[in-house]
Amino acid sequence: MSVDDALWSRLSPEARVEVDALITAGRTLQAIKVMREHIRPPWPALWDCVEALQERADVLEVSGPIRSRASSE
Repeated sequence: MSVDDALWSRLSPEARVEVDALITAGRTLQAIKVMREHIRPPWPALWDCVEALQERADVLEVSGPIRSRASSE
């Protein structure tokens, strides 16, 4: 299990559906906000959220502006 899988598993099923819908709609910032609102402390770092969203976008076969840490370095 990767860090991002662990992060995704901390979300409720309802939050996962909401995040998937936001990813599909291209609303990355809102998806990150939902993730951080629905996870109890310790809150994930921004880059952890971005990486988790990129993995979900790949699973959902959505292309867009989500960038992983590796692609920005």
